[in-house]
Amino acid sequence: MNETAVRDSTKRDDPRMIVCARYDVLRALAEASGVEQITLWAIPNKKYQVSFRIKNQAQEWYLATLRNKSTPRAFVNLGAAAYIAYGIAHAPIMIVNMSKALQK
Repeated sequence: MNETAVRDSTKRDDPRMIVCARYDVLRALAEASGVEQITLWAIPNKKYQVSFRIKNQAQEWYLATLRNKSTPRAFVNLGAAAYIAYGIAHAPIMIVNMSKALQK
């Protein structure tokens, strides 16, 4: 019975929890722990989101909106998203992921 329980729990796909934080919180976290990489995500309707991979953390941290701290901020300009992300943390790696963008 133990083998079945272990096998079932390893096969189960848990939805990834989105962790959002405001600019000032992310900046403090980046200064304290360090950032491995920044990812700029292209989402539908020509918008972009910013996430940070913090050292020794399993999840991605997304930049939140000012009004709703549990919602990732959507930028309409890729350059602005990159500028804000680099202002929070000077990560050695910055990735632009276009896989979530709408295909023509």
